[in-house]
Amino acid sequence: MGNMEQAAAEAVSSDQYLTFQVLGERYAVNILDIKEIIEVTQMTRVPMALAAVRGVMNLRGNVAPVIDLAQRFHDCRTTLDRRSVILVVQLEIEGEWQVMGMLAEEVSEIVEIAPDQFQSAPEFGAGIRQSFIRNMAQLDGRFIVLLNLDQVLSVSELSVHQDDSLRAAGTGGG
Repeated sequence: MGNMEQAAAEAVSSDQYLTFQVLGERYAVNILDIKEIIEVTQMTRVPMALAAVRGVMNLRGNVAPVIDLAQRFHDCRTTLDRRSVILVVQLEIEGEWQVMGMLAEEVSEIVEIAPDQFQSAPEFGAGIRQSFIRNMAQLDGRFIVLLNLDQVLSVSELSVHQDDSLRAAGTGGG
């Protein structure tokens, strides 16, 4: 194997992940999925949006929704402080690129996790919906949940209006 092939093989076998905190738990996303990390900025609440949609922000002239991960995972709002951040990601949704923000308590670190360190999500006991978990990895004696951004930031789920979700649950007006 030549040096170039070996370097390519090593690059594929060891990916970098950004770890961050949500309600004291450590989560991760591939560093390539993160476009930027910004301080929490002014957000405008969207009427009738689900509680997980904390609001929208102006990102260089573009409107970007901000999803509160604590609300999305545990039905509990993130308490904003000086360490709170918005992780800006870009997802391809129905053939178009959509920029979205994810509100987290704080960024932890960038870690390298080799593919053989990953394990599939347990059937239960992970603390969040199984569909939100792509994989889990053990690092420094603690588990890190690698998020499945397509599910966590599912536009079809997040774009439901609050009154629609209440009606679907059988608790709304009418």
